[in-house]
Amino acid sequence: METEVLEQIGMTASEIKVYFALLELESSSVGPIIERAGVQDSKIYSILEKLKERGLVSFVIKNNVKHFQASDPGKLLEIINEKEKRLQKQRIELEKNIIPQIEERRKLTEDKQEAMVYEGFEGFKASMYTMLNTVGSGGEYQVFMLGSELDDMRTVRFFQTFHRFRESKRIKVRLLSHERFRELIEKKHKHVGMNTRFTKQEIPVGTFIFRGHVTTVVWGEKPTAFVIKSKKNHEYYKEFFEYVWRKANE
Repeated sequence: METEVLEQIGMTASEIKVYFALLELESSSVGPIIERAGVQDSKIYSILEKLKERGLVSFVIKNNVKHFQASDPGKLLEIINEKEKRLQKQRIELEKNIIPQIEERRKLTEDKQEAMVYEGFEGFKASMYTMLNTVGSGGEYQVFMLGSELDDMRTVRFFQTFHRFRESKRIKVRLLSHERFRELIEKKHKHVGMNTRFTKQEIPVGTFIFRGHVTTVVWGEKPTAFVIKSKKNHEYYKEFFEYVWRKANE
């Protein structure tokens, strides 16, 4: 007999065996129940107690000995109905109270402003991978690209590895570069999932715009990435990016 539904309403395999044994025995002391159900002697009373709590078993005393009997199988439908009622109450509680509270807390977290600094080339790399993790799989970020720094072989090698990881997370990126770096970018910085446009307008080079954050990379002997978490700051840079993007050439 299929017992998966009974397991789904919370009955254990041992409880199911004992319950069916009682249905066959009609009324019995523990000995025949153990034999028919094939459960351990030491566990029979705890199993019967749990079935009794569910309303699936009752007992009478005959000659000072407890005799157990299974309740009407219709009780199983009552258990499912009661479970559905509890789930409905929980769903209402989630929709009306819990989820709004969670959303409010998340909104407060998103609006919180923070600043972080990553120093050195290793720090710059760490800031880039942190950005991808923040964006999340299937997301997108925007970039005002670095300039001549992109010709450095160390930078070229890093971005080759970085973009392979980005591609594995299905993250897309739109990039804007000044026209004077077109040849360099087309030669050394073309990757899957990357959409690049060029402009003659002066832009804030080395700026990465993503999910409530803006990272500004200042190059030099010790590259430094300044990461600002600010909804307003992000919106400002995103709006400016979209403005330049619309006017730029592919």
